[in-house]
Amino acid sequence: MKSRIPQVAVLLPLLLKGQQDSLRGILQYVKLHGPWRLYRMEGRPGEQRLLDLKRWGCTGIIAAQCDLREARLIARIGVPVVVCEPSPSMRGESHPFAKYACTRFDSHACGRMAAEYFISRHYSHFAFVGEPHGLYWSRERGQGFRDAVLEAGKSCCVYGDLSEAEQRDWAVEQPRLQAWLKALPKPVAVFAAMDGRGRQVLDACMGANLTVPDEVAVLGVDNDDLICDATFPTMSSIQTNSQQSAYLLAEHLDALMSGKRLARRVFPTMPTRVVTRRSTDATVIRDPQVARALEFIWRNAGHRPISVADVVGQIGASRRFAERHFKGVTGRTILDEIRRVRLERVCTLLAESNLPISEITRECGFERESYLSRLFRQRFDQTMSAYRTAARTR
Repeated sequence: MKSRIPQVAVLLPLLLKGQQDSLRGILQYVKLHGPWRLYRMEGRPGEQRLLDLKRWGCTGIIAAQCDLREARLIARIGVPVVVCEPSPSMRGESHPFAKYACTRFDSHACGRMAAEYFISRHYSHFAFVGEPHGLYWSRERGQGFRDAVLEAGKSCCVYGDLSEAEQRDWAVEQPRLQAWLKALPKPVAVFAAMDGRGRQVLDACMGANLTVPDEVAVLGVDNDDLICDATFPTMSSIQTNSQQSAYLLAEHLDALMSGKRLARRVFPTMPTRVVTRRSTDATVIRDPQVARALEFIWRNAGHRPISVADVVGQIGASRRFAERHFKGVTGRTILDEIRRVRLERVCTLLAESNLPISEITRECGFERESYLSRLFRQRFDQTMSAYRTAARTR
């Protein structure tokens, strides 16, 4: 039993959705295993600061990216420290934070997920728009996206480096981005490094009279509903498990504050799924019968039982012709596409819900849990329980 209530300084900026989700994960841990006395910077005008953490009685610190001077000051306090998303320079052996446990977002995997999402929707043209200042995580997301696109035998256009004036002022940059988007081959799948950048891409499309999603499909990162639901059209985005990884980081800090000796750990933060909204809700298949069939599968397969016969009805032809025609256009059978969409939904529910596997089976349109278990193992080379455990400990 702890001899005193932990006093923890949470030194996290909260500008981005991923940072806010990290705080939610920390608070979730404290709610279940606390209490902790928390000091958190709010960043509001006139905020009363806590200038001397040692005098306050600080017993642990959750830090984030900061300059070297601040890192040295934090390290000198002499209490357990963990770090949310340290930059590459903070991971070097000589840095004061290099010895601390941390979370780390897999930006390369995020880019790959974006590419695989667009590839599954049969796009032939791809483009990436990075964060204006070219920060390391933006470059890594772009590289992951480009790698996956090239592996699929396609090419990828990358929006170029910005001048200092363009980095500072959206009004200066906007005409350049509009011209670049207009020059891309259409229809094009555009991956933006973050939701805020995706909002700017959508704004540039509007200024250039480009239709979304028919000419330009746009996908962001973080699933920030305050951004994604406020764009025109609403923006699709990649959800991450920032909350879960921060929960594990708080658990690690709690153990350190209790006097346990633990090896340094890195808790990966991973992309978990794409939340589809209007900005990507289109098919680029030019064959109207197959496009109709795909839209029917995408809207229904993960939520209710549908059969090949139901999809054939959308094509309006004999079953033999419909199946051959569908495979000729998409490269997959109707049944393969139904299974793919269902398994995507299964993965989402395993990672983000507490539903038992039996209920997930019914929710995703499978009749028997044994059949789903066999199909899942064939597709992902692991059991559903193992997938759920891994998703929650990433």
